[in-house]
Amino acid sequence: MARRQYLVFDLDGTLIDSAPDIADAVNVLLGELGRAPLELAAVKRMIGDGAPVLLERALAAAGIQEAAAGFMPRFKVFYEAASTRRTVLYPKVRESLEGFRREGRRLALCTNKPKAATELVLRHFGLVELFAAIIGGDSLPQRKPAREPLLAAIAAAGGDDAAPECALMIGDSYTDLATARAAAIEAVIIPSGYGRPADAAEQGAYHEVARFADLPPLIERLDRT
Repeated sequence: MARRQYLVFDLDGTLIDSAPDIADAVNVLLGELGRAPLELAAVKRMIGDGAPVLLERALAAAGIQEAAAGFMPRFKVFYEAASTRRTVLYPKVRESLEGFRREGRRLALCTNKPKAATELVLRHFGLVELFAAIIGGDSLPQRKPAREPLLAAIAAAGGDDAAPECALMIGDSYTDLATARAAAIEAVIIPSGYGRPADAAEQGAYHEVARFADLPPLIERLDRT
């Protein structure tokens, strides 16, 4: 049995490049409100802490002071209608996930994206069946960087009694690293994603790979330690 038996993945910026579709939905909403569109690079920096926080940041950047909650239903309609129009898998994601499954590992997803939108994207790419558990940003009262979503993902994947060293959190940002630290789980960061970069000085040591294709050999090495 693989030592790192439970692999828990973030979604946006880790498995998929979804920023163009997220930015499009933000900008359709801003257009309805009579505001100019935001640049893609600006929206990328807003991603990672869940749709409500993303929308709050986008509205603030557009000079809108009203609470984001009132605009969430429209944003969700715009995003879910076109959530896979420009979204792509990062290279080697499918092959790597399938390889982990063949090795007998249990895969889980822990994202701040709403669960319905998460499953919509995963079904589009034919990945949903690879995951033993999916925890979205609205699955629990807490969202990342709280530890509860990560621990719930491991438990739902069959790891109720798993020791922390049997799991890994794989993500792209400070939020994922902070989540792993809160749950006393090792983290692997792929720093090509979105949001605030991971910071070892603030959140402790972590493993890093430059691209998803480098993840399988890293986990193989970790299994030998």
